[in-house]
Amino acid sequence: MLNGNTARTTLWLLTIAAATLIAITSACSPTPATSTTAASQNPAISTAVPALHVHSEPEVAPAPTLPEHVHPVPTATPTPPPLPQPPPPVPVAGQRTPTLPCTSTQLFPQRTQRSLAVDPTNEQKLYIGVEQDGFFKSTDGGKTWQRATNGLKAWQRTDGTGPCYEEFYETVINPKNPDQMCIAMAGGPGIVSTPAMPTNNGVYCSQNAGATWTQMVSPTMNLAVYALVADPRDFNVMYAGVNGGPCSNGPPICAVDQYFNTTGAIYKTTDGGKTWTELNALYTADMRVIVLKLDELNPDVVIAATFSKLPPVQAGPGAFGDLKQTGVLRSTDGGNTWKSSITGMTTNKNEQALLMMASAPTNGNNVYVTASANQGYYSTDGGVTFTKSTRLDTYAYDPHDPSGMHMLGASETIRESMDGGKTWTNKSPVPGLAVGSRAVPTDIEFGRITPGLVYLAGPNATLYRSSNGGSTWVQILSADKLPK
Repeated sequence: MLNGNTARTTLWLLTIAAATLIAITSACSPTPATSTTAASQNPAISTAVPALHVHSEPEVAPAPTLPEHVHPVPTATPTPPPLPQPPPPVPVAGQRTPTLPCTSTQLFPQRTQRSLAVDPTNEQKLYIGVEQDGFFKSTDGGKTWQRATNGLKAWQRTDGTGPCYEEFYETVINPKNPDQMCIAMAGGPGIVSTPAMPTNNGVYCSQNAGATWTQMVSPTMNLAVYALVADPRDFNVMYAGVNGGPCSNGPPICAVDQYFNTTGAIYKTTDGGKTWTELNALYTADMRVIVLKLDELNPDVVIAATFSKLPPVQAGPGAFGDLKQTGVLRSTDGGNTWKSSITGMTTNKNEQALLMMASAPTNGNNVYVTASANQGYYSTDGGVTFTKSTRLDTYAYDPHDPSGMHMLGASETIRESMDGGKTWTNKSPVPGLAVGSRAVPTDIEFGRITPGLVYLAGPNATLYRSSNGGSTWVQILSADKLPK
């Protein structure tokens, strides 16, 4: 028989063990409807858990060691390993079985894609979207940041700690009224009536510089929006490029062979996103439109970078097989008619599947594209024909160069071209974006007011600024500095 002290000690230990078990179970299970987490306080937060959307980008070399002249933001204190996870719950209609926590341990942690934007009338105002964490704004050139997520839909994190956002692909700002802006978000293909998974994405617009957002989509519009561009003459006119492949989430979300596009992977709106029309844009099954650009001097000219890949159920992610690649789609009449071009590209399908594109703001004839394989091309006729050049992960034309020839690019190093991408020279080391083979820059943006002001963004919520045209860089954002 236990004495009094021993019995009380035993009871205390059993109580602590039970509480610990309850805490672990709660942290690893979907939040119930009665929870007081962010999901119950914000109707825009879904309790579904996002799938990992593995992209077709090829493996790249790790980022080089951070040079002495780059000043990084101190990294956060390492966190202890996560607690063991219980088996996932049985899925129900409209809900996906949790497969991954919404944490930076995913293959592409906290990606920013091409979501970085600089206010064209006030370079102190910066915007950037961070996968999982949300959309953020700075009004002092990156010294401080604020969340700008009011109205953006999100999932609930599996640990119940708050919202989890899918990928932010692009941000566009009205140059005539910079309080008007829109963003493109993407996950798996689907429409607003598809259960749970895709409905958080599509196009969101704000009329007050990101203070509040409204989802601007049509009932039959594919919401996996990779690309977004607005007519500088009329911000009500926009084009959206989507993932025209099949459902990637599977039942009960949608059938694996279900497609959501029939005539084109490009949509157009003329009323600011209230309604969208799917354009007849040379659609082939499994086509993705990854980047859209307008000729800023003649905005009726629209070009689209595309790639087509086999559905994951057939060949896994990133497989192009013998699918027809359309290269660059080009319209000269505001999207009414389109032509495609791979002229000058190699016959290798991987070197026709395009993942990045830029055009010169001051000369729309200058276009640069990057293929999935180790190949890049430049064009001097607006994307009609191409000439082989260097593969870079991201690049941009200098808006202060009237000839439209000066460019900055980034892969293993920061590179510079003075001839529209025909030749490149090393300019500076790439700032240390993150540790990992896929930690490469994904966006370069020039300021439109101050020559030499340029920004570089990449995964892990990293953002750098250069005031001397890319010769040296200062870090102004990192994952551990994101406001909660």
